[in-house]
Amino acid sequence: MSTLQDHADAGLNLLRADTALTVYDGAVTGTADHYVLVYTFRNLPGGEQAPDKTPLTGDTATVDMRFYCHCVGVDAIASRAIQARVQAALLDVTPAVAGRACFPIRWVEGTQVDRNEETLSAVFDAVDVYSLVSVPG
Repeated sequence: MSTLQDHADAGLNLLRADTALTVYDGAVTGTADHYVLVYTFRNLPGGEQAPDKTPLTGDTATVDMRFYCHCVGVDAIASRAIQARVQAALLDVTPAVAGRACFPIRWVEGTQVDRNEETLSAVFDAVDVYSLVSVPG
């Protein structure tokens, strides 16, 4: 049985395959001035009609891993450039997760580029959310 970490790794590894992209998983641990900071979250759809239930057991079978990608740069242009790299790495790609049948990664939502001045120097951040859905395979 695969784990949630397998799903997180599937998306993170797609991003890391772009060697020009600095990727941080959950925390900024370096000094890059442009990067993507990724938070992952398992979305748990619910309800009687939700397609995430197996028909005989009623157990949750679907994994919907969300990738919250903070695309950070020194200005709005750099932030959008990171967004483009992230989109190229993730959108419509069907990753492999052991024991699972994966669907192509989809864009869920996003935000405009915002200037964040909470740090000592202003950074520009745009957030895009992508979804990797899988079922037992």
